Amino acid sequence: MRSPGAVFRKLKEAKFRRLVALYKKLLKKIPDNCKYNYGYKFIGSDNKPYTIKLCLIHKNFVDLKANTHLIDICQTEEDCKNCNGFIPQCSKEEIRMIFDNELKTKNIKESKYPEICALEWALERYEVGMPPISWLQALYFKVKNAILRTKIL
Repeated sequence: MRSPGAVFRKLKEAKFRRLVALYKKLLKKIPDNCKYNYGYKFIGSDNKPYTIKLCLIHKNFVDLKANTHLIDICQTEEDCKNCNGFIPQCSKEEIRMIFDNELKTKNIKESKYPEICALEWALERYEVGMPPISWLQALYFKVKNAILRTKIL
């Protein structure tokens, strides 16, 4: 088995990788992540529900001198990349809070982050400690250490 330090470093790496993946997912420039994107639902002529994503940006906040233009309908990733008014829904601090709250909730952590649960379980095993040794084992270790010390001196 690995040492507790190695398991702890592996746990930190796993948490960091998952947090970076969440940052990439929630800060990606797609319509669902934009603060001003709104899904307008309507029923089509064939009586099926449809959703169209609209950009509800206030034009006075946007730099209109840029080479890109504002888009009223923002359905695809390409539309969002061409919009100069994209603002993410969540800041990095909010994403970090979301991640921490998911790790605090046992059910979510078990389903979304099984490798983190496994590493935390391994660390808990180290914290519990070794089972107590018998008096014979203790005597053996004391004699062994005494012999090793006398050979060194």
